[in-house]
Amino acid sequence: MFSNESLTKLAKLMNSKKADLLGKDVKEIKMCISSGNKKIGKTLNVSLPPIMTCANCKECKHLCYDVKACLQYPGTVIDARMRNYVILMKDRNEYFERIQKKLNKRRTHKYFRWHVAGDIIDIDYFDRMVKIAKNNPQFKFWTYTKNYKVVNEWMSKPGGEKLPDNFSVMFSEWRSVEMINPYGFGEFRVVFKGEEKPNGFYCPGNCDECIKNERGCITNETVYCNEH
Repeated sequence: MFSNESLTKLAKLMNSKKADLLGKDVKEIKMCISSGNKKIGKTLNVSLPPIMTCANCKECKHLCYDVKACLQYPGTVIDARMRNYVILMKDRNEYFERIQKKLNKRRTHKYFRWHVAGDIIDIDYFDRMVKIAKNNPQFKFWTYTKNYKVVNEWMSKPGGEKLPDNFSVMFSEWRSVEMINPYGFGEFRVVFKGEEKPNGFYCPGNCDECIKNERGCITNETVYCNEH
């Protein structure tokens, strides 16, 4: 569990990196769109800084796996997260255009995960995520969020626009955080020690396995994992 002192240290590191990058032209900043890792397999993914872009993280920030990664490897992890964030801050169109260019180059394994770290920051950001999915029906997209309010507001907009079938939104549950889910999104739950396992699909720990079997988060199925 991360102490307040560790989180204060992280905030200083992130703000220092942000200040350095804000002085650069956006064209000079290389965006980090990862081609995958051990946990999520070959899935393309983009991340933003933890805590700084996360809603409802008052409790989970003390156990966040990406906070751990940022503190252990600030020169690489914080740098990558912050480059993406500064591009987004300076030129939102540029941020999403670079994601689209990356998708255009992808020839196989057409899956994309939003936010291994970070979260949906506002309703315009989410709207652009939806547009990316609609414009790329050959891809399957998914995301996890605790910013329930933004997603629910988008769903309740006049006109009744729906999410495309190739975009799965998972509401990430955390104890003590009130989750309002009127539209029935799949839920991702962490089961803490001593808690009873809920109904749902158990996360196998590798996204490629779920992709192969068409299960879990990519199908908007309620999923749980043990605390780790």
